[in-house]
Amino acid sequence: MRVILRKGTDADAGLIVSYLKKLAEYEKLGDLCNITEETLIKLLEEPNGLSAVIAEYDAAPVGFMTYYFYKIATFSGKRVMYIEDIFVDDAYRKCGIGGTMFDFATKIALENNCARLEWKCLDWNISAQKFYNKIGGNCSKDQWLTYTIEI
Repeated sequence: MRVILRKGTDADAGLIVSYLKKLAEYEKLGDLCNITEETLIKLLEEPNGLSAVIAEYDAAPVGFMTYYFYKIATFSGKRVMYIEDIFVDDAYRKCGIGGTMFDFATKIALENNCARLEWKCLDWNISAQKFYNKIGGNCSKDQWLTYTIEI
């Protein structure tokens, strides 16, 4: 199988929005996904904003990943690369595409002198948890809880 990863650009805004909607539906959060191509382009063009990766198989898109560098791990003095979204089309799961995207993310994080990669997973998504464990992801089992305030 020949998989190519490439940086997503403004020209991919429609494709990325369609993948965001697929991901939202998969996560049972479809009603919350109302991003437009225009808004996505603004996020992609911001300094230190959102970045995207498109996975292609035989020149056809089969998945995507978005990420950004969001905070500083003050103990190490380095940034953290946060993977916001990752999704692979059903027909291409278990073909190594997710692992390839995480390898690519690790390379980007190393190039940017990051302390670590971070991402979240819904507690019911057992298949994703199994995959993350398989690629060496560590699920936080410490005292840290994530809190949010919706604005």
